[in-house]
Amino acid sequence: MRLFIEKINEYIDIGLNFEEITEKIKEYSHKTELIFMLESMRNLANNGRVSKIAAKTAGILGIRAVGIASEEGTLQLMDKCRGEKRALSSIINIMKKSGFKNGKVRIGHCLNVSAADTLKNLINSEFGNVDINVYPLGGLCSIKKKK
Repeated sequence: MRLFIEKINEYIDIGLNFEEITEKIKEYSHKTELIFMLESMRNLANNGRVSKIAAKTAGILGIRAVGIASEEGTLQLMDKCRGEKRALSSIINIMKKSGFKNGKVRIGHCLNVSAADTLKNLINSEFGNVDINVYPLGGLCSIKKKK
């Protein structure tokens, strides 16, 4: 979302109108990708996306889920890694497979500054000097309504 906001502000600054901005953002969305790493699957279990046993087992084994946002807007699991180091390496591999060469990267983290900084350093060492911003996020939680 931060990349989209930055791009919208850029288009506003050069004087594009709403329709032009909307069209350009649609085009821009095809050039961006969301990659995520989850240390815990507890929230996914709480809202019924994975079983509570699978989430607990993953936590005990130190498994990190690495995935992307699919074309449909759903979360698509790409890798299950034991440990943070392997998960961060998996993110770099996904970026390579996606064709990332250079550009902007925005890294949001939820109480994991060290992993975000490590990822930033890995990206810069792999792809050169990339425009990267690291920022904190709040934890996401959704509640399933009872019928």
